Amino acid sequence: MKWYKISLHSQIENEAPLSLFLTDISNGISVDYSVDLMKSNIDDFEHKFRLNESDYPESDIRISVYYDEAENLDEKLNLINQFISENEAIINRDEIEVTVDTVEEADWENEWKKYFHSFRVSESFVIVPSWEMDDYEYDANDRLIKLDPGMAFGTGDHPTTSMCLTFIEKIIRPEHKVIDVGTGSGILTIGAYLMGARDLTATDIDTLSLKVAEENFKLNDTKPVDLRAADLLKNETKNYDIVVANILAHVIEDMITDSYRVLNDGGYFISSGIIVEKKEDILSQLKDAGFSIIEVLEDDGWVSILSKKG
Repeated sequence: MKWYKISLHSQIENEAPLSLFLTDISNGISVDYSVDLMKSNIDDFEHKFRLNESDYPESDIRISVYYDEAENLDEKLNLINQFISENEAIINRDEIEVTVDTVEEADWENEWKKYFHSFRVSESFVIVPSWEMDDYEYDANDRLIKLDPGMAFGTGDHPTTSMCLTFIEKIIRPEHKVIDVGTGSGILTIGAYLMGARDLTATDIDTLSLKVAEENFKLNDTKPVDLRAADLLKNETKNYDIVVANILAHVIEDMITDSYRVLNDGGYFISSGIIVEKKEDILSQLKDAGFSIIEVLEDDGWVSILSKKG
């Protein structure tokens, strides 16, 4: 099967509106930052990353989405071009470059090996693709998340994922009962497991994400995990100590009340995927629902919020 890769090369100021829109018309996106941008935002960059600069945009960012050959490519391109030309949040729209490449399904493994490499995402979490495990040199206290991301969202290199892992590292304990809503690649569930949690639930509405997450759970020997299809927390009947959701702001809004309902007293809600422009709205809604705000992290225009029930 053929897959179409649509890439948008743009300034980083356009990342939030473009990411939000592209996620709405696809099952997920990938964002590549130029090496210069990453160096300017990451302390001790050379120690944490081993990258081939030719795999990344020479400047600014590149946002990509993938569609299989059954999709109407012209229709998707028209939607993208219309959004760029009409959305008021987009700056320097004439400088945005849209390209299309064709990728054979058999090439996916090599595509990921080209662009995805080992890196440290927090004080103790290190993301290591399975094909680099034999070569990666790690510290005794490192918590290794072995990952084959496939086409599911969540590799750890996006600020929303790394900020969630930072919160997971801070608060999750072995006795906690955890649900990861919109698990994607399963990376946050694996992080919770490495912090000692063993009562784990991971859900997603996308069947491809569930398949990728299951493979990554096996790769990390993360078990047992109650992995299942679900539409957010709408039909959830169990109670949890931790709810994790790295999705998008408008989806977080839809699940705030349900998160409060399914959490035990004193439980935590880790919410991420929020653009900075929506931060105050989300904070206000969390407080209105009864949550106390514990900590807010911001990185490259994205926000993650740690809140507590009771």
